[in-house]
Amino acid sequence: MQHKKDGRWTPISYRSLRNSVEEIACGLAALGLRPVEAKLALVGENLPEWAISYLPAACTGIVLVPIDKELKQTEVYHVLYLSGAQALIGDQKHIEMVGEIRNKLPQLKSLVNMDQAREKDGILGFQQLATMGRDRSAAGKNDFQERTVGPEHLLAILFTSGTMGNSKGVMLTHGNVASNLYDAARWVDLRPDDRFLSVLPLHHSYECTDGFLMSIYRGALTSYAENLRRITENLAETKATAVLGVPLLWHAMYKKIEAGMAEKGIWKVQAGKKVAGLSEVFGKNIRRKIFAQVHEKFGGHLRTLISGGAPVDPQVARGFRELGLTFLQGYGLTESAPIIAVNRDEAFKDGSAGLPLPSVEVKIAEDGEILARGPNIMKGYYNNPEATRETLVDGWLHTGDLGYFDKDGFLYVQGRKKAVIVTPGGKKVYPEEVEAELLKSPYVSECLVWGASSSDPTHEPEVQAIVVPNVEYFLGQRIEKEGATDNARVEEILRKEVKERCQNLAPFKRVTKLTIRHEEFEKTTTKKIKRYLYTGKPISLSAQAK
Repeated sequence: MQHKKDGRWTPISYRSLRNSVEEIACGLAALGLRPVEAKLALVGENLPEWAISYLPAACTGIVLVPIDKELKQTEVYHVLYLSGAQALIGDQKHIEMVGEIRNKLPQLKSLVNMDQAREKDGILGFQQLATMGRDRSAAGKNDFQERTVGPEHLLAILFTSGTMGNSKGVMLTHGNVASNLYDAARWVDLRPDDRFLSVLPLHHSYECTDGFLMSIYRGALTSYAENLRRITENLAETKATAVLGVPLLWHAMYKKIEAGMAEKGIWKVQAGKKVAGLSEVFGKNIRRKIFAQVHEKFGGHLRTLISGGAPVDPQVARGFRELGLTFLQGYGLTESAPIIAVNRDEAFKDGSAGLPLPSVEVKIAEDGEILARGPNIMKGYYNNPEATRETLVDGWLHTGDLGYFDKDGFLYVQGRKKAVIVTPGGKKVYPEEVEAELLKSPYVSECLVWGASSSDPTHEPEVQAIVVPNVEYFLGQRIEKEGATDNARVEEILRKEVKERCQNLAPFKRVTKLTIRHEEFEKTTTKKIKRYLYTGKPISLSAQAK
């Protein structure tokens, strides 16, 4: 792996990683953390220290509690209190945060600062922990070598930060994650010479399993991106070949590519795509050559883009593929470690979530909910038997998502069961479908759609939308007033755009109430909009219709 420090990429070899993991593993044992019983909380930026803290615990049977680095102090307290973590390894920011509430957490015995080497103010330094491990090993007690873990042992408790505002501790075993890695590696072509760029937060199961752990499993290289603003530069600097991302990232990236290509003349772009398409008929793929300038901007080696977290616009997926990139969309939840289904390199449909993994069974319930069963499904929710019983029924994970299979066995996800809008006539409106249509407009940066009931139960429910303008595009179109975007003009154009885009939808799906928002939505660290902040508590329109 490598990260950027003082303007230079600093590499860590596999041998060096192994030595560091062994030292920290023995250091954690020296702190008194015992396998199965002990829990280690982990919070910080995407850096090697995060990985060098995660792996020792995983390899010696200590249960991990990864924490979202964006959580507020009260939320961090909530996770530490509920999990009962005895130790925490964190960066300077979070060590200070936890230091203020430590007296309310009597079970939290040890704090380790990954940003400092030695002990300071009663907080252990990261190198000091490694030294404790070396001393323990030299004394003849090598816990890394002596301790073992089995598939049934608990690996991690992941507290989800769902877009509906709920948070539960998902218990994943070593077997859950190992099976997911094995299956995903069979479905997706990832190689030892691949170079991953790590963009998404490591605490999340998607990046942790399919980025961090998958890269190690395949013997590949992981480079930690500096931040979202420097992704393009980091792709070029590291000559990255593979990136995991979420729809918001891919939509933004593709819109920039489209804008750049449009400057050269849209007819040239369309002509290039036609020539590339014809070449494949004769068994050749010259897309990378035709669009070489686009590839060079990203370092010239980018090969595979993997999307998860939410459905991506099929046009975006197709657009990347037309440029000569492999674009694979998958589907899953933290509760499934996380992948349930994914498109394959040679078997894909851009509008679908792909095919179920080899060891995972998927079926559709009578009400349309997606159910999954397999070795990757969680053990349950930590200290929450009621929520576990609701979600795990006879071994089947009730995902809360609605979907269907096509005739070829590809899974399609329609939206969240709780978010679906049901009209008095029984027709269903999936907010995600309306959002996807609105996002096709270059004038729209972000949007959110939900249903609001009418005071008259015989009337159709309102399909409401909040739209955030794409300021860069507006400025590029020279819709300005004294150097600033004219909000009145922007809103006029957006209302017209939304109305036109809705013409592609059935009348009952069209937006009936539109709000223009001039700030980005608040999001989770995986870039999902926190819907509950803007729509309020989800309401059952179908119940009101009755």
